[in-house]
Amino acid sequence: MAAGTAIGASAVGLELFSPGLSATAAGTYLRPCGDVRISSSWQGHKNRNPPSSEPGTDYAVITGTQIRAAANGVVVDRKDSTTTATGRYLALRADDGNYIRYLHLQSSTVPLGARVTRGQVIAYSGASGFGTDTGYGPHVHVSLWIGGTPLQQGFTNSVDFESYVDPGPYPPPPEDPVPLHKSTKYTWNAAIPEGAWAKIPLGADSNWLAESSATIKETGDLTIYLTATGVTRGFQIRVLAQSLNTTGAVVNTSPQPVVEVPASASTAANPLTYGEYALPYFLSGPLRLYAQIRALNPGIRVQQVVVKKNYWQS
Repeated sequence: MAAGTAIGASAVGLELFSPGLSATAAGTYLRPCGDVRISSSWQGHKNRNPPSSEPGTDYAVITGTQIRAAANGVVVDRKDSTTTATGRYLALRADDGNYIRYLHLQSSTVPLGARVTRGQVIAYSGASGFGTDTGYGPHVHVSLWIGGTPLQQGFTNSVDFESYVDPGPYPPPPEDPVPLHKSTKYTWNAAIPEGAWAKIPLGADSNWLAESSATIKETGDLTIYLTATGVTRGFQIRVLAQSLNTTGAVVNTSPQPVVEVPASASTAANPLTYGEYALPYFLSGPLRLYAQIRALNPGIRVQQVVVKKNYWQS
């Protein structure tokens, strides 16, 4: 993944540990999603039979809830696949020397190595794990280790995160800036080659879903809606991120996860199949996003492309 993106990178095991940092935390951390119900406590994880391999606190929130950084620190580990019991996760080395992991995410919004501030949105909650986005009920699991990493101390040797959070009542998070909204509709009416990726246009001379530069960052979420005919088996959609050098030349292209759209139960009166692809993203540096489609059977024609996105620039 191109440096500066936060939409599909994966890194495991990187540690930015400074032994000289202090290791205290009592009463200093922010809860990930505010004052919400705890569905399973740290002690509850310890009491399971067998005990949890990574005890933590489960906060019951719906999928897509904003997760805020507990403290100032650096993102030192990030996993963007749904594999294993953790699913997608993000790990923060707080400035006090402690280590915090957020598990079962829908997505992360900050890249590996990023410095984050307390209260900053760093991820969205989900239910990922065991190779699927629905491995659990929706929640966010937070684990905490004092003065070291789980690899140094052992994954089961976490401490109760709730013992180290700010006392209530929980202050409301700062208001997010009002996002910009953009919506485009393009009547494409194009035949899609079977088994080959084709770029999805947004207009007669437009392909880019989002762009950033050396001076302008962009954070947002976008959804692509396709209307197609002739679908008997299905088609696939994906988004790609391109990183550019200072002259504007492409230096790296990184495909994001593929979504497969099966054929609808169409009739002669309504022969249409509708596809949808949604993606939260963060772009920093000379980067741009575009989408592709691949037909799984001959004869597919895309009639219309609609793209909607909400985004912030900084």
